[in-house]
Amino acid sequence: MLRYFFPLLILLLLSCQDRDAKVYKVPKEVQPFVESFMVEASSRGKRMVIDDLIIDYRYNIFTARAHAAGICKRRFGHTPVIHIDTTSANWKASEMSREQLIFHELCHCLLNRSHRNDTLLNGNFASIMKTSGETLYGPLLTAFKREYYIDELFDPATTSPAWAQINEAFDTPFPATDTLFFDDFGELYYSEEDTLWVMDSTWLDSLTYRDWPLAENGKTRRWVRDGRFELEAYMNGTFYVPFRVDLMAYDNFQIEVDMALLPQKGNMSFFWGGFDTKDLYSVVISHSGQVSIGVSGKGTMFGKPAMSLEEGSFNKLIIRKKECCYYFFLNGNLIDNMRFEALNGDLMGFGVSNGPTELWMDRILITAYQNPF
Repeated sequence: MLRYFFPLLILLLLSCQDRDAKVYKVPKEVQPFVESFMVEASSRGKRMVIDDLIIDYRYNIFTARAHAAGICKRRFGHTPVIHIDTTSANWKASEMSREQLIFHELCHCLLNRSHRNDTLLNGNFASIMKTSGETLYGPLLTAFKREYYIDELFDPATTSPAWAQINEAFDTPFPATDTLFFDDFGELYYSEEDTLWVMDSTWLDSLTYRDWPLAENGKTRRWVRDGRFELEAYMNGTFYVPFRVDLMAYDNFQIEVDMALLPQKGNMSFFWGGFDTKDLYSVVISHSGQVSIGVSGKGTMFGKPAMSLEEGSFNKLIIRKKECCYYFFLNGNLIDNMRFEALNGDLMGFGVSNGPTELWMDRILITAYQNPF
């Protein structure tokens, strides 16, 4: 019997020697997220002590042949290691996007959770543990969704939230009583003679359309031509055409725009509800169908991949504020539902980014109504 005992004892001693001493090295920028993770776990009855963890910064992280914003490396008997790419969109989008990135990797490393890619009834991902990196909630508009997503991290059996059970659809009637803004860029009045001109060629008789400057410079070209407004950017950057519509006087409103990216590259955007360019709400749509909803200067509140775009044609974006909530639709498909929060002003606009690229605007219709007393 002893001949079996000694080999087992040697193996046990060797395995104990394989265990590294505990190491804790976390960048000061990341430490608050680790502490928050422990607090959230404790509030849900799961006491955690994190004293064996390494988090460092790495760039050009690839996993499964795709770029990753973070990655967890675990090996039995060794300190878990998390690499974070601080140049990634996930890190740069907002503080809450950083939280989601760090929480995702901590769940891999400390809770041994794998990926989960199923969706809720409203199309939102069911878990932060999805494989892609889109933002699920942010400090505005979508902050109410955070509680569910943190609950789900520590209990994958968490019940689907009430906010995912929506009845609003693209074709739900919007009972507008007031038209606040309309333009299909198809007809113009020549002011001196009060003569109706049908627009079928470049608008060369004025340097402005409405109060929007036209013409071309070294950065952009702006024309009204063939029944559409054209904004072309010759370089990278954000360029937009601003105008003002007072939505704050109404309980409910809907913004309907038809936009096309030609050629199919860069991003097209619509902005609303700001006092200046720093506090505009925004919907940004990339050439690949990636949609980001956020606030200028405060980051992305929500991101959704692979929305269907009409290549070489116009795409219909609807921003509908109805009672308590926003509903966003692209080409008839729900992007997301969010809680309405107070508008900052009457500034809005449309634009391009991540150029060079070209945006065509075919139609803008903004309608509204007030709730009866």
